Amino acid sequence: MKQHNFRVLISRITLILLCIYLMVAIFVSTATISSAGQNSGLLFHYEESEGRTWGAWVTSDINGDGKREIGICGAIYTKCLDLSGNVLWEQEKLHHEVQWGCDSGIDVNGDGITEQLVFEAVWNNHYLLDGKTGVALESDGVENRRQGLYWPNTDCGFGLNVNVNGQGHNDYVITGVCSWDTADPVVWCIESDNGSRIWEYTLSFVPGGIRPITINGTTQILVLSSKMEILSPQGTQVWYRMIDSSVLEIIPNGGGTNSDAILVGTGSGISLINASDNTVIWTAAIPITNVHYCGDINNDEIGDFGGLWPGDKKVGVFNGANGVLIRNHTAQNLLNYMHGVIYCGDLNNDGYDDYGIFGDFPLHEVFSGLDGSQLLAIGGKYFYGAEEMYVVEDVNGNGVPDIMLFNSGVTIIDGSTLGYVDIPFSYGEISGFNTIFVLIGIVGILIPISILRYNEGKINL
Repeated sequence: MKQHNFRVLISRITLILLCIYLMVAIFVSTATISSAGQNSGLLFHYEESEGRTWGAWVTSDINGDGKREIGICGAIYTKCLDLSGNVLWEQEKLHHEVQWGCDSGIDVNGDGITEQLVFEAVWNNHYLLDGKTGVALESDGVENRRQGLYWPNTDCGFGLNVNVNGQGHNDYVITGVCSWDTADPVVWCIESDNGSRIWEYTLSFVPGGIRPITINGTTQILVLSSKMEILSPQGTQVWYRMIDSSVLEIIPNGGGTNSDAILVGTGSGISLINASDNTVIWTAAIPITNVHYCGDINNDEIGDFGGLWPGDKKVGVFNGANGVLIRNHTAQNLLNYMHGVIYCGDLNNDGYDDYGIFGDFPLHEVFSGLDGSQLLAIGGKYFYGAEEMYVVEDVNGNGVPDIMLFNSGVTIIDGSTLGYVDIPFSYGEISGFNTIFVLIGIVGILIPISILRYNEGKINL
C-alpha cells in the first residue's frame, strides 16, 4: 500500500512540474509574439485574420492621441486601426472584395477628419465613408453605397483639391466602365456632399487608371489607357499623347519644370514629358524597368528616379534633370524580383533625400542619397519581401515621414530609424523551437496522467 502511495505521490509531483514547464513554454512563445511590438523603430505591424488585405493607407488622427490611424481594405471589409492594432471602426455592409481604398483628402462633414474612398472589385458601386465612424455619408438604410463604375483597378479614384461646382466641399473623380455589355469607359466627377455626378468624360479605351498630377500648383487628372491625357478638374482635355509604355511614373518637379513631369518608356529608352505643356524635356537610351520616383538624391531641387536594369541585374538611380546615372547597386539578391527604388525621406537629416530598394526578397535596405551607404536594413525570420514600399505621412507625430511596407500584412517603420529593424512573425504563430517544447510538455503531461490513473486504479482494487 505504501509503495502504491509513493508512486502516486511521485506521479503527482511529476505532473505538477510538467504543467509548470508547459505554462513556461507557452508563456515564452506568447511573450515572443507580444514583444515583437516593442521592436525599436517598428511603429505598426498588423496581419488581418479575416482574409487577404488588398490595400492600406494612413488616415487622420481619429482618437485624438496625436498619432495617425491606419486604414486597410480587403475581403469584404474596410477597417480603421490605431497603431496598437485596435479596430476603431469597421464597415461590414459590402458585397465583394474591396480592391482599392484610400484617404480621399476631403473633409465633407466638417469634423476635421478626411473621409475614406473605397471601391469593390466587381460591383458598380463605391463608398465615401465618414473617416471617423466608417459609416457612409448618406445611406438608404440598405446598401450604404454610391453609384459607381465597373472594372475598378488600383488607380480608380481620388479626391480633388478643388470644389468643382462651387457647392459644398471639394469633390472627387472615379474611372471605370458603365456597363459590362457595352464596356463604355468614362471618368466621372462626383459631388462629395450627395454623390451626384458633376461631369462625365468619355474615354476611347478601357482605362488603366487615373492619378493626381500637380500642374502649376493645381491638382489635375492624369488618365492612362492606350493614350495618356490630362483632364482639368472641370473635365476638359488639356492635352493627350499616344503611348505604348511599359514604364510610366510621375516625377515631382522632374526636369526642373516647377510642375510634375511624366517619365515614359518602352524598355529600350525613356523620355521625360513636361506635364504642363506636353513637351519632351529629355530622352535617354536607358533600358530600365520598375521605375519609381526616389526623391531628390543629388540635392539639386529636381526629382530623381530609380529602376532595374534587367540585363545585368543592377539597380540604378538616375538624375531627373537629364537622365544621367547617379549611382548603381549590384543586385545580388534581386534578380528579376525587384519591385522598385523609392523615396524614403531624409533618414539621417543630412539634407539629402534617401532611397530604398524593395521586392520579393528579404532584407530591404535604405541607402544614403549623399554617398549610397546603407542607413536602414529591414528584415526578420519570416520576412520574404514586400509588394509595395513607400513613404507615408508622419504617423507617430515626430515630424518625420514614415515608411510603409505592404505584403498582405502591413508594417510601418519610423522614418527617423537608422540601423536594423526586425519585422515580427505572424500574430498567433508559435516559433518552431517553442512548438517542440510545447509538444514535449503536452506529451510529458499525458504520460504521468496515465500512470497516475493506473496507480490510483490499482489502489482502489
